[in-house]
Amino acid sequence: MIPVDDFRQMISYGELTSDGTITLARIAAEAVRGLNWTTNCHAGLDQPSAAYDVLGALSQAAARLGQLLTQITRYLDQALAAGTLGHDRGEDPAMAVEGAVIFLDDARLSAAALAGDLDAAQQQLALINGHPAPCTPQDQT
Repeated sequence: MIPVDDFRQMISYGELTSDGTITLARIAAEAVRGLNWTTNCHAGLDQPSAAYDVLGALSQAAARLGQLLTQITRYLDQALAAGTLGHDRGEDPAMAVEGAVIFLDDARLSAAALAGDLDAAQQQLALINGHPAPCTPQDQT
């Protein structure tokens, strides 16, 4: 497994292109596939703390998807306005972009809901795992 800090060092933000972005997305998808396979193994989740930590990492990832989907939507809107998008059938790409934006917005909302559900599951596991639940702003008042 590649530690997160090592993974971040592999990314050269100054030289990242669309191809690099696609590569990172494919690596992320493969990592999730590997996680799925690993957790299915007998020793994949051998302690409640392992499930707690996996849920926490997945909750963070799901929460960050919303920002990514917003950035993709922003790119599509800007590219459409700049006239840099084409359509495979020679039609105006506006309808295709509008449809994609609707689905991306739905995906953003689903990712936020997933992040919340994963966080709630992690908090429930904290009850049996011995980890205190994260402090919320209202707890500090």
